[in-house]
Amino acid sequence: MADGCTTRNRMYKATSTSGDVFAVKRIHSHLILNNNAGLDFISKIKSLSFINHPNVVPIIGYSQAPGERIIISEFVDGRSLDYFLDGYEILDWRTRVRIAAGIARGLESLHEGGIVHGRIKPSNILISSNFAVKVCDYGLWFLGRDGLMGYLDGEGGGEGSKGSDVYGLGVVLLEILSGRRSEGGLIADWALPLIKTGRIQEFLDRSIDPGKDLGVSVRMAKVASACVGNGRRSRPAIGQVAAILSSLEMI
Repeated sequence: MADGCTTRNRMYKATSTSGDVFAVKRIHSHLILNNNAGLDFISKIKSLSFINHPNVVPIIGYSQAPGERIIISEFVDGRSLDYFLDGYEILDWRTRVRIAAGIARGLESLHEGGIVHGRIKPSNILISSNFAVKVCDYGLWFLGRDGLMGYLDGEGGGEGSKGSDVYGLGVVLLEILSGRRSEGGLIADWALPLIKTGRIQEFLDRSIDPGKDLGVSVRMAKVASACVGNGRRSRPAIGQVAAILSSLEMI
């Protein structure tokens, strides 16, 4: 499971008496105090637990005690997108498109349910052993914005929004396409001029030849540019992004 131990929470793998495996997130106590997470916590998490989509990690249970909040979710046997972006395993172009489309569909499901993810970044995108994609850690943006430099659009005073989610997805798409990390947002400064001037091959990951998938990669890059290169009012809705990426997956 992604994240492990962070300043924000601690992750555990738990096994029930019946042998079922779960992921358990224990939210850091200082975040509970600093962000008033004790107020209405159960109702907030309960609203997240209604989401049921193949590209979203489902929340199975939750509990609270003085100074402690726990969220129980499905355990995904795989790795986060971070692992692949760090170069431990090189993905072919078709798999990259499949991952991108899965992320977008997961976000679309959240937005349709009235939920802002608020923390879109590679460590919150899980890839199973058969490359099924699931987004996790959604709806918890009110607990803090650590680790999100480069994935936020800087609009709206830092509040999570659907538009900000689309921006974060665009940055992740740039990472998937280029094989580079966000570097605090510098990837957008480097990639957008290349995409807009049609020099997309200079931006694509050179560790693998796109070959016949070049056209698909170019269209995906243009989607990323639309997500990152526009303000919230001009940014495409996640439904549009998901539809385009899903169509590319079928080519």
